[in-house]
Amino acid sequence: MNAYDVRYEIRLANKSDIDSIMKFIDKYWKKNHIMSRNRELFEYEFLEDDGTVNFLLAIDRKNGLIQALNGILKASHDTEHLDIFGSFWKALDGNMAFLGIELIKRKNELYGARTAIGVGDNPDTSVPLMKMLHRYTSKMKHYYMLSDMNDFQIAQIAYRPEIRYKHTHDYSIVKYENIDEVKRVFDAIKYVNNIPYKDFWYIDHRFFQHPIYHYDVYGIEKENKAEAVFVLRKEIYNNHCAIRFVDYIGTQEVISETGDFFRHILKEKNIEYVDFYCDGIKEEYLMDAGFALLQEKDTNTIPNYFSPYIKENIDIYVSSTKQGTVFTKADADQDRPN
Repeated sequence: MNAYDVRYEIRLANKSDIDSIMKFIDKYWKKNHIMSRNRELFEYEFLEDDGTVNFLLAIDRKNGLIQALNGILKASHDTEHLDIFGSFWKALDGNMAFLGIELIKRKNELYGARTAIGVGDNPDTSVPLMKMLHRYTSKMKHYYMLSDMNDFQIAQIAYRPEIRYKHTHDYSIVKYENIDEVKRVFDAIKYVNNIPYKDFWYIDHRFFQHPIYHYDVYGIEKENKAEAVFVLRKEIYNNHCAIRFVDYIGTQEVISETGDFFRHILKEKNIEYVDFYCDGIKEEYLMDAGFALLQEKDTNTIPNYFSPYIKENIDIYVSSTKQGTVFTKADADQDRPN
């Protein structure tokens, strides 16, 4: 118990709190945010089977109203090797100082997670706070691979970057239709010491079972064993398509084996490019696959926002309680419908 407990009830949310949380998001986070109006998606992301909701709340003991909250998304259901992503984080003005920081501390104690990870941190507010808490902070690198087309409707291409490309046939790229097919060839527990550790529950829940988005899940296989799993999603704008490379799980080196695969799909009609936001994956492996790195103040534009579509280069800032964390676009709540 401390001074915060005198003024607030600080606890994990349950199903009966969902309406209040959604109203809080609508009023204090963003009006008409999808998590304030789509209960199905809210429950898919935050509701556990036992009825608990992965939000830590600070509730004023006098009026019973939420004064601060912090959402949590799990990278696995392995409690021994649990890594968690932060989601909504908001403390209302007029409350005790550093109430939001107190929630972060309580969250880490409550979940006993080995790593707390932030993706999409605000560079003006969250990033300085994360540095104050001695966390690793960075800006994700944005890689891309262009098709041969000249009529770009999504991207804005002022020049074609020089690329290198390692042509290999040592591995095959195989598409999986369900989690059982992944389980037959991929040993997820082999990567339990990778941060974040993403188990089969996560792969199934996050990608195969998503209620709105359709994801394509692939493996990089050799002799019927997958050394890595990666995930793609199509984004359509003005009858053209961008392929979003949103997650990568497994051995980093073999990402260099994907060049032929991506070149093949980029030959499909009206596909402009593949892009990949990440941090913690060695640049040389992506360069060997034929990706280029979007530079600071680049004259090429590879958009991130599609709903609504915004033709701008967007920076995504990240943080972690541990060095060596691998970040990708689908982590936390970045690859989510708006």
